[in-house]
Amino acid sequence: MGAIDAEGKQYLSNNEFFADAFNYLLYDGEEVIKPEDLKELDTTAIAIPYGNNAKAPVQKYRDLFKIWNAMADENAIYILLGAELQSQVHYAMPVKDMLYDSIGYSEQVAKIGRANRKAAKVSASENDDAKQNGDDQKIEGIVSTPLVNDEDGELVAENGEIKIKLSSAEFLSGFKKGDKLVPIITAVIYLGEEPWDGPRSLFDILDVKDDRLYKFLSDYKLNLISPANMDEAEFDKFKTDLGFAMRLIKHQSDDADKILMDTDQRMIDAETARFLNSAINLDLDIVEEKGGVNMCKAMEKKEKKDKITGAIEMLRLEGTKDDDIIVRVMKAFGVTKDYVDSLLTPQKAS
Repeated sequence: MGAIDAEGKQYLSNNEFFADAFNYLLYDGEEVIKPEDLKELDTTAIAIPYGNNAKAPVQKYRDLFKIWNAMADENAIYILLGAELQSQVHYAMPVKDMLYDSIGYSEQVAKIGRANRKAAKVSASENDDAKQNGDDQKIEGIVSTPLVNDEDGELVAENGEIKIKLSSAEFLSGFKKGDKLVPIITAVIYLGEEPWDGPRSLFDILDVKDDRLYKFLSDYKLNLISPANMDEAEFDKFKTDLGFAMRLIKHQSDDADKILMDTDQRMIDAETARFLNSAINLDLDIVEEKGGVNMCKAMEKKEKKDKITGAIEMLRLEGTKDDDIIVRVMKAFGVTKDYVDSLLTPQKAS
């Protein structure tokens, strides 16, 4: 993982920014997803290779994975939200995301199957007898169960016992006719400077010569957040400083300095400031104050530092000794000896 990917992962792991990103993607900026309703999940996924020469299962890691507990009509509704961060265009991204989502659904089916079989308390031999009879015999088991599974996927006692019925077909798959899966939505958050020119769906990378085949193929589209592809009005849909970060990522090579100076002393969230400083190489002296970081002030300090560094280089080219450089720079720019010496030291080392 590159530096910008790592920094972005750390930054967007904050529920406020994660929620802001998905509210932009799913609800056009409306604050539907609340940060307090998000919970971190294990990002590990296991991919099982198929075929005669299949190797051991491959462990893969999502960048970010959270569960959103959304309430509707006083009932809990769960949505799984994943984010994949890219600093460069990935030209097979639809397949990568599709794999993560498929693994996620497969894991849900397996977990539900284990819980259902345990709940039914039916042996494999009884199930085989039912299949051999060639009928739709109902196999009953009495269990204690709540409305939802606990974290271990096992059913626990709540409000007495209820009767669970599994047909032989349901027992075979472990998945009952009425079972449902938790939806998974994966977003690709592209933090590159150049616009995303990669595929937006699986169909974009399929080599189909006969258009009649499309109705038999299943597409998989990317849910893409790409600052470089956004119109300026889009950045205003974010409700946190993530929107400010997205705007700077887009304009990092042209108008970034102007945007920073135009913040008019506005305080920026400290996490956003640190993310931007490393992700797009702003090289600012980040000083956290009450309420955040004043990026305009940080930019002014950077410009002053650049001028001093330039003056030091010019004096060096003229053959001026370091002690004299320190005195002259202190007088010209009103800075301390320690500050000038800190700028001289890296140049001495080089």
